[in-house]
Order: sequence, then structure tokens, then C-alpha cells
Amino acid sequence: MLLSFKGLKPFQLSEYIFLVLFAFFVPMSWRIATYAMIGLFVCTILKGIFEEGFKINELQYRNKFAYFIFIAFWIVYAISFLYSENTAEARVQIGKKLSFLLFPLFFMASNLSYLTKDRVRTVMYCFVWGILTLFVINLFWAGYDILFKDYSITRITSPHRFFKSDDVFLMPIHRAHFSLFTCLALVFCFVELFSSKLLRAKIFNIISLLILAISPFFVTSRAGILCEILVFFSLWIWLMFVKKKRIIGIVTGAAIVVMLVFGYFSFPKTIDRFTKAITRVKEGKGDIRLTLRNSCRYAIAENFVFGAGIGDRCDETMKAHKKYREDIISNIRPIANVNLKDFEQNRRLLLDSIDRKYDNEYTDKVYAYAESISKPLGCDYNSVKENLAEYQIIDHTIKHELNAHNQFSDTIIAVGLIGLILLISFYLSPIYLWFKNKNFDIVFFSLLIIVSFNSLFESVLERQMGIMFFVFFYFLLFHANFCQQTNDN
Repeated sequence: MLLSFKGLKPFQLSEYIFLVLFAFFVPMSWRIATYAMIGLFVCTILKGIFEEGFKINELQYRNKFAYFIFIAFWIVYAISFLYSENTAEARVQIGKKLSFLLFPLFFMASNLSYLTKDRVRTVMYCFVWGILTLFVINLFWAGYDILFKDYSITRITSPHRFFKSDDVFLMPIHRAHFSLFTCLALVFCFVELFSSKLLRAKIFNIISLLILAISPFFVTSRAGILCEILVFFSLWIWLMFVKKKRIIGIVTGAAIVVMLVFGYFSFPKTIDRFTKAITRVKEGKGDIRLTLRNSCRYAIAENFVFGAGIGDRCDETMKAHKKYREDIISNIRPIANVNLKDFEQNRRLLLDSIDRKYDNEYTDKVYAYAESISKPLGCDYNSVKENLAEYQIIDHTIKHELNAHNQFSDTIIAVGLIGLILLISFYLSPIYLWFKNKNFDIVFFSLLIIVSFNSLFESVLERQMGIMFFVFFYFLLFHANFCQQTNDN
């Protein structure tokens, strides 16, 4: 790794150091990563003035359409500012999404001929080190709480406390984004395990794989675990049928199964999240992702063509949630011989009283309480029972102002069909180039799979950390795949 820093001009070296720092800190804090990004662009300008003369690297520029897709995506959001009523929110969102503009410009315009595939590997290793550092810091913090603050052992695997201490985030990171990071790092370490010839590198990658594989279980991320299984399956297919290492593939497949079984039995609280979700859906008690999908369809239908605007996305989403809540309320039927004038008020009173008494609780006692007050208020209990869970979920959603938890839905609500087409183009353009150039990179492909899969369950590109992570590593790996023809430093 240290050899990759040799042989560079002063401003090339400075630029490369900031690339490494960005990769290391982006899993920990988008704020620190932002300072590294600023340093990166300052070095680029100085490099152009004093070393390069702002010369364009033809290898970088030949696939310029891929860069322009991201730039166009940001421009569409910027244009939507013009028809956003909430201009204050629009300004915040445009600033948050600047990475869609800045990183494509950097990777296209800055002469990165020195950024060979080996140096890209060094940047990726620093990214892995950043994730491992974050994991170890939080693990020790959890141990400190258990030893000195009388926390139970569940402090280690609690979904709301692994990244917290005394209800204050030690590292401000959502578990969905942490799962994104670990899955990409896992893929890289897996590929390096079979690519690197150095023994110490193999040992490091094996240890890293074991830690990264159990990380989604620690933070009880359902989407993270499903994504990890998908990634492992893709890697096994790649090893068996692309690399044609059948014996190693069989052994690796068995090791993967053992790791997943270990996770299943070692983290019962994580598995309990899966079983509870399945049980709730089977019993008709709903699931928050399904409820969000049902409510957001109103906002999607109304804003499908041009979107509501970058500033009004949240307002339109909340309006859809409230409209869906009214639909649920209207499903509560009266019992016979009830004064219909009073019934409209009574059914709202019934649902509100249940929600106040059992906020975000979905046990049998909630239904028992609902049954006890339904008849006095003139409400048919069967209709209350059918809609109660959905009402509690949507009311919880409104109180906490939740977004669509689906990146594709959020993009449509904000900027409409054009934004959705550009978003999908992010994932399709590298695939087109792979077919065109007759090459394939499992790490870059896995990044596309990881982000697109998680986008079905989380709005991963609506948070600064998710945006910076995706755009940076997208173009770093794009550069390694399509803008370099040598592995030499």
C-alpha cells in the first residue's frame, strides 16, 4: 500500500492522499468526508495550475455520457427548485446532492492517469480500514457500557444502541447505510482474497470477511442481511462460473453457509425481526414498508410526470400519508342503529384513543382494548380489527415524518419520470459498457446491486452519507474499469 504513494508529483500526491482520506472517513462521518472532498478539489485546481495545465485525459473523457447522466440528474433537481414552494428545503436538498455534480466533474476533468488500478485498490483498502475502525470503536463502546454502566449484554446487538451511548449517537450513521458499506467492503475483500498473492493480505482479508459478514447481524438490519446473502450468492456464481474455480467455489460455498448459520443461531434478536415481520403480515397486522408503499402511491400518481419539486417532496409525501390515513378511517363501519352524525367523530376518537394508549405497539392486548371500546362508540369491531394495525403504522409514520423508504418512489415524487429514468441509467450504463468492451468487474457490479437492492427498502440517496458513498465509489470503480489500461503504479 505504501508503495502506491511513491512516484507522484506533489499535487498528484496531495490529491491521492485526499482520495484515501475520503474513502477512510466516509463510513464514519460525512462531515469529515466533506472536508476531505474540499481538500481534493483544492488540490485538483492547484494541480491544474502548477502541474498539469488542465489537460483532459482522453481515456477518462471517452465515456463522458456516464458522467453527464449524473450531472443531468443534479440539474433536474436544481430545475425543480423553480416550481418548489418550499424554497428553504429546496436549497438544503440541492446542496446535499452536490456530489452528483462535483464528483463526475472531478473524475472527468482532472487528469487521473496516475490513478492506476493498484492505487484504486489502495483506496478501497482504506475504505475497508475505515469500516473496521468504526465497528471496533462501537464494539468497545458497547463493552464499556456493559462493564461500567450496568447495561445488559443485549447492548451489543440492540438495533438502536450499537451506534449509541446514553441515547446520543457516537457515530451518526443509519444501520441501512452501515450495511451498504459493509456489503461493498465484503465483496472487495472476497475478490482480493483470490487475487492477492501476499500471505499477509490473504490473512487480513479473511479476518475482514469474518467481521464484515457478522456486521449486519450486529445492527439487526433486515435489508442488510438479505443484501449480504444476495452478494454472497453473486460472488459464488462469479467464482464458480466466471473464474471457473469449481473446487474452491464448493469449499467457499460451504464456508458461506456455515457463516450464515452461525449468524442465525448467534443473533436471535436479529432473526426475531424477520419472524415478527413475517408473522405480522400473515396475521394481517401490516408492515411499515408495505404501508409506506400503499400511502406513497397517491404522491407518485399526482407527481409522476414532473415531480413536486425538490423542496416539496417531503410535504407531498406527508400529504399522501394523511390521505391514506383518511382512507383507513373511512373503512371503519358503524354498528346498527347508530347516529351517523356522532359516528364520524366517534370512530376517530376510538382510533386516537387506541393509538395514545398503545403507540406503536401491536400485541393482542391492543385488540382486546379495541374490542372493549368499539361497541360503546358505535363502531363495528371486525372493521376496526381489520384496519387497526394499518392505522397505527400510518399514524406513527405521520408523527415521525417518515419518507417513502424507497429511493425510486422518492425520486419520482421529487422530480418525476425524467429523474427516475436518469436514476435507472446509473445502473444500466456500466452494464452497457461491459458488454461493449467485453470485460466485467464483480466489485463494481456488486456496488450496483447493493445500492439498487437497498433502494427498494430505504431512501439511500436522500442522506448525505449515502449520496457521497455511492457517487464516489461509483466513479472510482468506473475509472478503474473504463479509464485505465494498466495495473502498474
